[in-house]
Amino acid sequence: MALISNAKGRKENETPSGYERLFGNRQLGMLISKVQASVISTGNELENILASKIKNTNGISIQQINKTGRVFSGIKHGHDIIIDCVVNTPNKIYLIEIKDGDTFDTKKVAGELESLKLVKEFLSKKGIKDIEIKFCSFNATSHEQIEKGAKGLLDKTMAMTGKEFCKLVNIDFDEVIEERKSQQKENLDYFISELKKIPEIKNKL
Repeated sequence: MALISNAKGRKENETPSGYERLFGNRQLGMLISKVQASVISTGNELENILASKIKNTNGISIQQINKTGRVFSGIKHGHDIIIDCVVNTPNKIYLIEIKDGDTFDTKKVAGELESLKLVKEFLSKKGIKDIEIKFCSFNATSHEQIEKGAKGLLDKTMAMTGKEFCKLVNIDFDEVIEERKSQQKENLDYFISELKKIPEIKNKL
């Protein structure tokens, strides 16, 4: 899990955040903005962990593993498309978007799906027949959760759970979950410590 202590958050010389306006406290607003930045960064952090667990990297492109295999140059209005993970099996190619949560920004999902479909079309024109688009919500426990979170934008065949992804690339799902949990205590301790530094909060404890 991403560490709050490493997050940048809102800087002292920047305009007040929405959190500062909500609470009327600059220190608290800056702390909550660091929490938000940490949550956002968990997606990249998840991909890094997944990549570090993959032993047999043949046919798999993710983060620093075979990274050119997930870059499709100039196919979206002249711009590159980078897929989170591409998996080539003997029978099929999987184009996979990896998400940490299961509730998504619909505009972002629509753009990501457009990119995935453009890559599928590009590969189909090169004679590759069996290509599947997958939208992996790593912590979801069912396809229904993922489809609901995407607000109907996904086709029935597109949802993929974290367990299914881990099975596809031959890594231990539970091991990934436990590794991510290991930093939760550090985050909680840091958050409480920073709260206690805020006079208005300390006076109420």
